[in-house]
Amino acid sequence: MASVGATAARAFDTLAPAYDEGFGRNPAGLLFRHVFQERLRLLFPRGARVLDLGCGTGEDAVFLASLGVRVHAMDISPAMAERTRAKVERAGLGALVDVEARAAEDVAAAGTGFDGAFSDFGALNCAALGAVGDGLARALRPGARVLVSAIGRWPLPALVAGWLGLTGRARGESPRVGDVSVPTRYLGAAELRDALGPAFEWRDAFALGVLVPGPPQEGWIGRHPLAFGALAAVEGIVRSWPGLRELGDHVVVAGMRR
Repeated sequence: MASVGATAARAFDTLAPAYDEGFGRNPAGLLFRHVFQERLRLLFPRGARVLDLGCGTGEDAVFLASLGVRVHAMDISPAMAERTRAKVERAGLGALVDVEARAAEDVAAAGTGFDGAFSDFGALNCAALGAVGDGLARALRPGARVLVSAIGRWPLPALVAGWLGLTGRARGESPRVGDVSVPTRYLGAAELRDALGPAFEWRDAFALGVLVPGPPQEGWIGRHPLAFGALAAVEGIVRSWPGLRELGDHVVVAGMRR
């Protein structure tokens, strides 16, 4: 797993300089982030002390800090961590956000007694989830809230495309991030919960991209903005339905430390 971590760090180091100008403006990505951040807003009150695993360029850390939440942000990519650090400083939130380059598996080294933890946009898909769960169990206080978004195995829009004879297929195990092939494990909500281990009680799950096309379909979204908006509105109603919540471009699980 150390070699996988090194590969992921190298891949996201390459991607970091252009991440906000590229994926950061992707309509599907923006929708997914908005939904995830609204859940973060409900989970973590002002003054809470939380962990951000796989912080990327710091959008979620800055969002929570702007609400008065204290964030310890971590990313396996030093370049991503540096982007977060710069963004935090530009926002004047340095007193509320600590940033370090650290693998999610080493989260216990960040300290103990945290009030919660979250991970957005599949940062844990190439991590050893058993080790992440063990580390979180040590870092979080009992009752701490946890919210994790992971890249799903079979997005429903891709399944439908396959049934229609279009381009629908299972995701490859080693997608390319920049110019680097990164071994990746895709997950359903049940798999994600099980992989993080017995220290957590899971209370909710929902899908992102169960009706709307995912970020790779940015071109289609640009050509059909009204259809994208309509699908997004319906998805807001059905994303938590049993069955459908396993079929998102991303799956999200919410729970707490026992």
